[in-house]
Amino acid sequence: MRPDRISSSLCLLVAFLLSALFAANPAGAASVSGGVQFAGDHYKVEGGPKIDVSVVNPVFAPGTPGTLRLVLANKGVVDRLVPGTVPPGSEEEAAQEMLAEFGCLDASNLRADLRTGGQIDVLSGPVHLDLLGPGETAVIEFDLRIEDGAEGPVPLSLDLEYEHQVDVSFSSGTASPLYLPSSLQLDLILSVEGDPPALELMESRSDLVPGKKGSISIIVGNAGDRRAANCTARLLAASPFNPLTDRSRLGDIPPGGVAVARFDVLVEGTAPPQEYRIGCEISHDGGVASLSIPLNVVSAEGAQLKLVLLGILSGVSALVAFWLVRERMNRPPRRRSLSFRFWR
Repeated sequence: MRPDRISSSLCLLVAFLLSALFAANPAGAASVSGGVQFAGDHYKVEGGPKIDVSVVNPVFAPGTPGTLRLVLANKGVVDRLVPGTVPPGSEEEAAQEMLAEFGCLDASNLRADLRTGGQIDVLSGPVHLDLLGPGETAVIEFDLRIEDGAEGPVPLSLDLEYEHQVDVSFSSGTASPLYLPSSLQLDLILSVEGDPPALELMESRSDLVPGKKGSISIIVGNAGDRRAANCTARLLAASPFNPLTDRSRLGDIPPGGVAVARFDVLVEGTAPPQEYRIGCEISHDGGVASLSIPLNVVSAEGAQLKLVLLGILSGVSALVAFWLVRERMNRPPRRRSLSFRFWR
């Protein structure tokens, strides 16, 4: 059998099967009447391109240029194929039209333009694609410049314009497709982040005695150039420390700023007096900093001796202050007025 006859036979077979399938639902076929199509169509396809976008590199640094890479994907599918009237003797032409109707899923002459409301300048575009077929993806790029003061999430929109086939007609073996324009706006979110905050331990103070409740104070500093927002300190305690409060809200810590986290703990009675290490996590918007905190557990006698020494030191400081005030009061007044009268 000749190849052209084989192809013709296959087309007729496909057309016959589809006609038999959709003829069982004449009400569904009659419902397709509001769309744009040629008169006397053999078939009508419901469906079209469905374009989605994803961001390859969504994070940028302020005050720098960059290239935004986007992936366009055509997820278009055919919802259903509705047969029309097939006049006698035109089965082969109807089969050709049926196959050509699936071209409705193609997005052709596609134009992509990136728009922003501020903080980011788009330096290139628009981008043109000749064709994006169903199941296909394409990478498009835009050159950007991020402003110096930009920070946080920045919304953008990708405007798409394309043409897609809405119908096709066959006459004497020649296809006549009908195209209509479509437009679509897709929303994007980019994140502009500077150097991460550099949180570090400035100082730690504690009052810990075995078998008693004590307190821990941690002074945290931000040595970075970026604000640490919504900071929360969490104490990571293990034996011999049992936290009574393990979280402390610190708020925002600006560059060069400090914050104090306070915790209450119960020290086990069997804890030997010595130096310990305890962990502390500082979580903030965008990350977590882990700190190692040195702690000293002193015996009851040592704690009492410390209180005595602090009392002595406070008493000495008070005596020194009293002496300085007394010396200032007993000091003879300066004789500036006599000198003034003499020279007059």
